[in-house]
This record gives sequence, structure tokens and C-alpha cells, in this order.
Amino acid sequence: MSHDYVDVARYNMSLTLRSSLERRLRQDEDQADHVSNVCVAYRVLGICSLLQEADVEAFAGLLCKAGQARLHLLTLAGTLPLPPERLPGSDNIGFSDALAAGDLVTARAIGHLSTRRYLEGVEYEEDFLFSHFLHQLLGPPRDPDALRRVLARWEEVLEGGADPRREACQALLDKDADSFQAAFVALLRERKREFGEYRRRLDFDAEVGATTGKLYVDGLALLRVAELEALPPLPALEFVPLLARVPLGTPLPAADAWKAA
Repeated sequence: MSHDYVDVARYNMSLTLRSSLERRLRQDEDQADHVSNVCVAYRVLGICSLLQEADVEAFAGLLCKAGQARLHLLTLAGTLPLPPERLPGSDNIGFSDALAAGDLVTARAIGHLSTRRYLEGVEYEEDFLFSHFLHQLLGPPRDPDALRRVLARWEEVLEGGADPRREACQALLDKDADSFQAAFVALLRERKREFGEYRRRLDFDAEVGATTGKLYVDGLALLRVAELEALPPLPALEFVPLLARVPLGTPLPAADAWKAA
């Protein structure tokens, strides 16, 4: 029996979204979990809108809501006793979504509130450094020396290995268009390899494969930063099609629109 797993994902995430929004209102000890679920649901529903209807405005609006929800979650950290491991700096859900949607105000606010401390045993340091670099790059204020220190630490962590994300970030700082394109293409190649391995695993989730496996939101976020750094646009590429590259100025929902599905 065949299934359209985009349809399945859309149905399931719609249920998750409604349930999590309702439960959030109870303001119980699981409130942070409910908001985290809202972030994920908006991302997946946005991808579904683009894949099924090619609706760029709906895609942007739903990613924008994911960013708004993430920002709310970070503000909760100031009022709720949330342990640091609940909000690792490497968690890009919401931040990358806001960037991809063109909601630069929300993206910068998320970067400002995100932790600047790597959580050993909770996240990979190279994942943290990727997020931390982008948070710092967006600023303001921008501190080139601090950004170079992040890249230097990243190189130490790799111990001679390669990470195309680091190479892309170095190219962004240097405003080197050719190096950025080479690193970005290598990153997409790595993404394809990782998803190929994931598809062969017994715990493969077909809904994930049909949605976030088709569209790379972190990649779209990197392309947005490249645009902000005045690098030339890249051609159509797998995981980051031209349709998914939301033009700056696309109408977006009002602040706090995430609170209603």
C-alpha cells in the first residue's frame, strides 16, 4: 500500500500543533516542551505548504511562526527554571526558520538570547560553533576578532578533519563568493550522504524523509546570510530549490502570530 507521506506528515503535525498550543495555555511544568513541539510543527507544515502547493507566502509565514515560537521559548528561560540542556546553542529550529523566511528581527533576537556556552555531553561542539558563529555574525555589533576566534576553535575541534559548514562560514566572513559556493555544494553533498544512510536504518521515519529530508532549512538560512553579505545568489540546487528562497520583503505574520494555528 502506497502513502503520500507529505500528507501524513501534514495531518500529524496539524494535530501536534493544535494540541501543543492548547497545552501551552496551561502553563504547566511541560510548557517548554509544548512550545518546542510548536516550533517543529510550524517548520514541517511550512515545508508541506511549499512541496504540495508551491505556496511561498504560506511557507514563509509558517517558518516565521517557528521563529516566533523559538524566541518565546528563549524568553521563558528568564522566568522558568529551565536547565541549560533544554536550550542548547546548537538547536537551530526557529533561528534558521526565521532567517529562511526573511524575518531578520526575530533571527537576530534569537541569536542575542541564545547561549554562548557549549554544553559538553549534550551537543557536538562543531554543531554549537556553527550556530554560535551565525548568531555572532548577524549581530549587531559585529566583532570580526570574536568571529575569527570561533573559527579557530572550530578548526581545533576538527583535529585536521573537514566540515563544510566551517568552510562556508569562513567564506562568509571573508566575503569570498567562490569559496562559499564550493563549501555550500560540499555541505549539500554531505547532507545527501547522511540522509542516504538514514534511509537505510531500521528507525527511518518516512514522514521526516518526505519533508525535512527534501528541504534543508539550515541551508536556506546560510543562503540568506550570504545574501546579507552581498554574495551573488547560487543556482538551483538539491535541498534548496529556487522556490524555497523567500525574497526579502515577503509579507510575514504579525509578532505573536504563532500563538494561533
